[in-house]
Amino acid sequence: MGELRTVTNLIFHHEPHLLPPPSKNVIPVLMYGTRPPARGTCSIGGPVRAEVRRLGAPVSRVGFDLLTIAMAITAADTFVDKAEADDGWARDLRLSIPIADPDLWKPAIPLLQRTLHFLSGDTWDITLLPDGPRQLPSQKRGHITVMAGHDCVSLFSGGMDSGIGALDLLASGRRPLLISHSYRGDSEKQIAIRGQLPINVSRFAAVANPISWLGTQTDVQMRTRSFNFLAYGTLVASTLAQLRVAGPPVELFVPENGLIALNPPMTRRRIGALSTRTTHPYYLGLFQQILDMVGLPVKIANPYSLKTKGEMLLECLDQATLGKLVSDTVSCGKWKRTHVQCGKCVPCIIRRASFHAARMVDATTYGSKGQDLASVMSDRAARDDLMAMILAAKRLPHVDVRRWVPQAGPLPTERKERDALISIADRGMKEVGAYLATLGLL
Repeated sequence: MGELRTVTNLIFHHEPHLLPPPSKNVIPVLMYGTRPPARGTCSIGGPVRAEVRRLGAPVSRVGFDLLTIAMAITAADTFVDKAEADDGWARDLRLSIPIADPDLWKPAIPLLQRTLHFLSGDTWDITLLPDGPRQLPSQKRGHITVMAGHDCVSLFSGGMDSGIGALDLLASGRRPLLISHSYRGDSEKQIAIRGQLPINVSRFAAVANPISWLGTQTDVQMRTRSFNFLAYGTLVASTLAQLRVAGPPVELFVPENGLIALNPPMTRRRIGALSTRTTHPYYLGLFQQILDMVGLPVKIANPYSLKTKGEMLLECLDQATLGKLVSDTVSCGKWKRTHVQCGKCVPCIIRRASFHAARMVDATTYGSKGQDLASVMSDRAARDDLMAMILAAKRLPHVDVRRWVPQAGPLPTERKERDALISIADRGMKEVGAYLATLGLL
């Protein structure tokens, strides 16, 4: 017989009195609540619902159901610590989620569960129930997110890639409505960077605000955070589509350089680093299939899937504005802890290599311990990511890139598309290697 695994049940409802009492392996979660209703319970999504009201337009019902599902996924990912899983990594999560139209969504559940498993490594069992929350009437006064005049949406994190994405769209005559996760610290960066764009565009910014009264550890890694991000974008894009008389699907742009999107493992022991899958082309393809199955008129695209970060810098269509704002952007994977870019994590090293490749001055302020990468090598506690990048760059000329890149996720079966993605990973790592060589580290 197989070994019994611990299953955590998360029961959601938007009415506090309809939540079950907490018990062992059962977590009641108030959906779109501002705070947990009792000890042993949790809440999520209160600020999000308020931001959706500020769109000032009736939102897509199907898009709002996706948002509700995304809130539940974020809750499960946050309130169930992976360290408590049987193997210390893969959790067994069972979610019961009331939504407005479960019959429409039920055929998509197997695909949804497969998508989440690829993204987080967990086992997901999702049940969709009727009588779910519906969006409140749109706010007509006060702060309104103006939707008129926008023809697409683009994820806007405050990072270099999303900043270049916005600049390129504006320079091409497009008018993106920017979509942000407004975590503490991130929001200020996003506002500052948006303020430097040459044209004023609207920004939808929300934070899920998960609050736990469980008295236990919560998981801070948020492996599924990109699902929530894409749900924000889909909700706004599908609402934009409703304001059109007719036309093609509204584009949802996910600006991410090809190396980070693929993020092949730098060492063998990093194959399990599933956080690297947040913008993987296979994952974005699965998410698109979900949207298509439920009839959401949104088309996901990463315009930089075949560009390195250095190529993005060099080929940005608005070099004048880029020069003013690029140092304010954030690439660091550890930014949320200190609000200072560490300079030595994998995203920071790729960022620094991109400046070198584009022959641009890097005026970014990095933390004192990561400012000089040569000195990082002498610090055993700080050099893990740098060592991984050095080893990968040294190994690259001697490994079969065609076998290395797919270790992070399946690639297209069509030869031309597959070769293009393998090429971008190869060029991206060579960009990093060239930078490390100038420092005498390669």
